[in-house]
Formats: sequence, structure tokens, C-alpha cells
Amino acid sequence: MSIAVEVFDSRRNQLGEGPTATGDKNSHVQWCDIYGQLIRSKNLITGEVGEYKTDEPVGFQIPRKKGGDILGTANGPVLRDKDGTLHKMPSREDADGFKDKNVLRWNDAKVCPDGNLFLGSMAYENQTNEGALYRLSSDGKALTRLFGGVAISNGMDWSNDLTRMFYIDTFAMSVDVFDYEAGNLSNRRKLVEISDGMGYPDGMCSDAQDNLWVAFWMGSCVRCFDGKTGKQIAEIKLPVQKVTSCCFAGEKLDQLIITTAVGNPGEPMDLNEYPEAGFIYVAQPGVIGKKTNLFGA
Repeated sequence: MSIAVEVFDSRRNQLGEGPTATGDKNSHVQWCDIYGQLIRSKNLITGEVGEYKTDEPVGFQIPRKKGGDILGTANGPVLRDKDGTLHKMPSREDADGFKDKNVLRWNDAKVCPDGNLFLGSMAYENQTNEGALYRLSSDGKALTRLFGGVAISNGMDWSNDLTRMFYIDTFAMSVDVFDYEAGNLSNRRKLVEISDGMGYPDGMCSDAQDNLWVAFWMGSCVRCFDGKTGKQIAEIKLPVQKVTSCCFAGEKLDQLIITTAVGNPGEPMDLNEYPEAGFIYVAQPGVIGKKTNLFGA
């Protein structure tokens, strides 16, 4: 059975990423355009749109419990108040004890149900093994490097019982799973092996049954995998190549918001062939998802 998609927002994003759905009836949908240096939003019910600029490329955005957002600006993260005031936070250099060897930026991030924010980095030129995964405490005071050797730190989510964390390093061509306990990760193993021709695994989210909805860059789709066996169980096809991430939205959490991209700066893109590249889509996959967790103590 095919799952239909439709355009949710037709503002074109150079590199749309990291959607969230918060507020009344999970209807405030927000995402970032990494290289467009924009945070954009649209209300699922009213259709009201908004956006604001950032001073640097911004790898992630997550609304805060106290209002405003936490942003993964290239040299951040930073807290942004509703009025636009920015507050510095611990940096990668603080956590690592050394400066970045190459030019890095933050990429995907997500708040765990226990309040910890997990955030990953990547190199601008996609050098393998330059990135890392970090954990930021809910009060924003402690940034901890968990492990390095990452190419492109991407999608993540947790099982309902908080005993497992799912994780994607795009160039590893797999979806991995860790044992999870109180912010700590152990026993990494592969859950899903990505075959040649499927595209590159990018952002993801999980539904109420712990199944994983994974966006595929150069794969023109979102695929769903069983969270226990890794078996593919569904696919949502899109009319664009570069599908980047997804999240569940709406009062019943039964709508899947899907972000896409024109591409990284300098990459060729034929907008005649893919006229909707960089648009935001919505689908109803027939399952119930999980809420976006807000950042903050």
C-alpha cells in the first residue's frame, strides 16, 4: 500500500532539517534551513508561517520549555530567547579540550525523554571520522563528548522503555542501536544494514511501537524499519531526491512531517527535474508517533 504525501510548506530550503512539532495539539511545526541560516515554522491547524535568521549555519533547532529555542549554530550551541537574545553555552572545545582540527558544524540533535540533549557534529567537507556525539545536560551547563570517529552524526531516538538508543552515522550505512541508561551508551551494534542503491540514511524518528522512520538522502523516500528486527515494513516515496528528516505532528501524532533539501552549497540540482526540492511535506502513514521533547530543566 502506497502512502500519499502532499506539500506542507512550499518555501524552498537549501538544506531543510530537524523538524519538531510542539505547542497546542502538536501543531507548531518548526525546522531549520542549515545553509539558508533560517529557522522556519508553520502551524498545522491555522497555516500561520514564521521565520527568523541566524548568524551562522544552524544544524538543529529545538523549542525550549521556557520559550525560545536551543540552536545548533556552527560554533554554538546557543540559547535563543523569544525576543532574539542569544546566550552562550558550553562549546565543542570546552567538551573536547582541543580545537576542531577541520571546520566542523553541529548537525542533528534530539532531546531524550529523560531531559538529556544528544547532539552530533560533522565536518563541512564530509571528512570521515572528524565528527563526534555529545550529551548536554538539561540545565545546559554540562556538555560531554561521548565518542568520536563519526563521519556525519545524524538521526537518533529512544525506545519507549528508555533502554535503547537508535543512532545513525550516515557514512556507516546503517542504523545502530546502543544500550541506554541514564544518559550513558554501551554495547553498540547494527540494527539495519543499508544496501547500495537505497540512498544514505539521514534523520529519523520513531513511532509509538518503536519502529523507525528514516529519511534517505539521494533515496527519494522515508522508510520504516522494525525497531527490534531491523526489517523494512513501509516506504513513503517523495518527488525529490534529498530527503533529510521527519517527525510526528498533530493532535493524534498521526501526521509525519518530512523535510527535504536542494542540496549542500555547490552541489548541482536540476530544479526542472525536481521542482519541489527543498519543500516540506506531510504524510499520514497510519501509525501513531511520539511527541517532540522540549529542551530545558
